[in-house]
Amino acid sequence: MTAPRDPDAILAAWLDEGPTALPEPTRRAIAVTTRTTTQRRHPLWMPRGRPLMNTYARWAVAAIAVVLTIAGAAYFLAPAGGQVGGPPNATPSEESAPSALPSAQADLPAGDGSVYPGTYVPVFDPGLTFTIDREVQHNCAPGFKCRGTVDANLPGWVDIEFGQPRIEVHIVRVDKVNDPARPGALIDPPADLAGWIASRPGVTVNARKAVQVGGLAATQLDIRTGGQDLSFGPIPGVTEPGLGVGANWTVRLFVVPVDGRQVLIMLHAEDGSLTELQPLVDSIIWH
Repeated sequence: MTAPRDPDAILAAWLDEGPTALPEPTRRAIAVTTRTTTQRRHPLWMPRGRPLMNTYARWAVAAIAVVLTIAGAAYFLAPAGGQVGGPPNATPSEESAPSALPSAQADLPAGDGSVYPGTYVPVFDPGLTFTIDREVQHNCAPGFKCRGTVDANLPGWVDIEFGQPRIEVHIVRVDKVNDPARPGALIDPPADLAGWIASRPGVTVNARKAVQVGGLAATQLDIRTGGQDLSFGPIPGVTEPGLGVGANWTVRLFVVPVDGRQVLIMLHAEDGSLTELQPLVDSIIWH
């Protein structure tokens, strides 16, 4: 017969007496959890209800959650007098192990799906393919199977993000824009959509140049917004959010006319590393 065990007393004693260093499996679990558990948030141009947790705060929350989970499991599963903690030479989990990367074209997953290096076909109209490569390495934890996250894959909008602080690419078909002369009304996008964006109140153009995207003539705009969110218009087929840029953001835009339609590609990097997303734009092929 075993004596009854008070879970609060066991947990308190375990926390007081050790271990002073996390076991290797626990440390790796924290790294994976921190990298994969992102706060669901409004897209780039929507004001957030509260700021994103910083990296250290996420680590702390993840560490507490893992410690409590281990302690609870030890109480229910370990025999009386047993020890809490993993073996000294635990084998890394399958999540941390490298795996083969896709080489052929694949359909882009729906929202909340993961993407790895490879060439993808979204449901976007007009059709295109693009290749994801080193973008997944952005602030990726050592030993982790690096990936990106698809936040939207729709006929009028593609949104993919990588890492923390994140870098993000949006591809949006612009069917309508706000009418500057009539608040609340919409008009067809002007032929010079890049010039129209550059002329919006609160926009500072840092650079503008002619480029090519997927073999088509395009305009690249590097802009910064002022102290207020900037709305351009709606996203086709989406009620919320609208198309625009948040306050005090620095973004790189590519305006590409494709078969008579205007496509806007928007790059944003929370740490300013916009160039990390340039290879993805350079890989675009229009169908």
